Amino acid sequence: MLKTETSYPYLQEEVLKDKPSTIATRLGDEERAIERAFSEFNKKIAIETDAILGNLERTPEENKTEVVRWLTEIRDTVLDLNVIVVTLDNESDAYTIFETLNTRGKDLALTDLLRNHFKKMIDEGTEVDHATLKWRNVIATIRGAPINLDPDEFVVHSWQSRYDFVTKAKAFAKAKERIDSSNADNHLNRFQSDAEHWRSIFDPDFSWTNDEKEVAKSLRALRIFKVKQSTPGILSLIRAYRDGIIRYRHLRDALNMIEKFHFTFNAVTSSRSSGGISGMFASFGKQMFNSRNTESAVQVLRDLNRKLRDRAPDPDEFDANFRQIVFTRGQTSQKELIRYILKKVQNEEGSPTVGESDDLTIEHLIPQASDRDETIVGQIGNLILVDKVTNGRLADRRFSEKKKILHESGYRLPSAFTEVDDLTDEIIEENTMRVSKLSRSKVWSI
Repeated sequence: MLKTETSYPYLQEEVLKDKPSTIATRLGDEERAIERAFSEFNKKIAIETDAILGNLERTPEENKTEVVRWLTEIRDTVLDLNVIVVTLDNESDAYTIFETLNTRGKDLALTDLLRNHFKKMIDEGTEVDHATLKWRNVIATIRGAPINLDPDEFVVHSWQSRYDFVTKAKAFAKAKERIDSSNADNHLNRFQSDAEHWRSIFDPDFSWTNDEKEVAKSLRALRIFKVKQSTPGILSLIRAYRDGIIRYRHLRDALNMIEKFHFTFNAVTSSRSSGGISGMFASFGKQMFNSRNTESAVQVLRDLNRKLRDRAPDPDEFDANFRQIVFTRGQTSQKELIRYILKKVQNEEGSPTVGESDDLTIEHLIPQASDRDETIVGQIGNLILVDKVTNGRLADRRFSEKKKILHESGYRLPSAFTEVDDLTDEIIEENTMRVSKLSRSKVWSI
């Protein structure tokens, strides 16, 4: 008989009971985990039983017999499981046994190991388990994000932003070396505050005010680029800002610099660093963490600026890769990146737009329905952001007609476009290279 108090009465009413529950049950984290597991088992069992019952090589009666045999085998396997209870005299020994037994099987999550270590190191002096409550706050903050975030990854980034560049596999060993009974509470408090800072990097709608919207914009851009190498450094920057070491303008300018770097280094040229970039940002994070005043922190920021400038890709490499950023019906993976580029470039050129920026859609000046090569049609040189109403008016019209509609709607085209009634491949590629040069020399220049 399976007895449990923590998930009572959900487990008994919703899982173990044959008949539908007649009482309302509370759903906490543990109950939701049970619900997910129960649903997953039901789904897998249904897939297997459906496959057996649908076997055309046996009669329906034979299939039913096979289903019963298979389900019985599963039941017997579960009932043959053994539960081993280890009773110890004190809690300290329990943690030691816990870690020792864990090395014999599947690795526990890094967060589970750390929670266990904090409980071992912190003497509460009360019946209230502060360590567990604080660690629950850490996990709840991370899992409360609208996107799927990995708590173990948070631990690694938090540690890298303060101490050493360490892999996930070695993070717990490093933490055990440094965290003891004399400093465990301070470390736990830091993890608790870091969890909010870290979540705000990946969830820019979390904790940033309207006065800090420029920071949120840079963080959204980094999500478009799908980069994480700079996360420890960014975490340390946000921590320094929240702790009053640096001012808002320092944070804003630093994130803008990091955004520009990752745009050129990752989003456009897809450069690989063999860990060098990750190590650089972890080192930066550590230096920022150790900065005790604004003057020393600003010097660390200057050093980072110099290092990022030194890693800027060659102009020819940038141009060659920029030309390959395309968006068509058949190639949509770079759509958000292209929207980001067009918004930045049109803003730099002072090109007017109609409507809210979030409602703007990507318009192909040469229609996608044409017989042109999609590597030309999808290039940035053939694209413009317009409002939905104008986009509907443009439809698949000829360029000469589109040009007139855009002019009437208040949009401005490149000068090379205003002098022609048709766009050749050469004109589009020249415009792509014009935008590429503007991007690397001005818009995203560090």
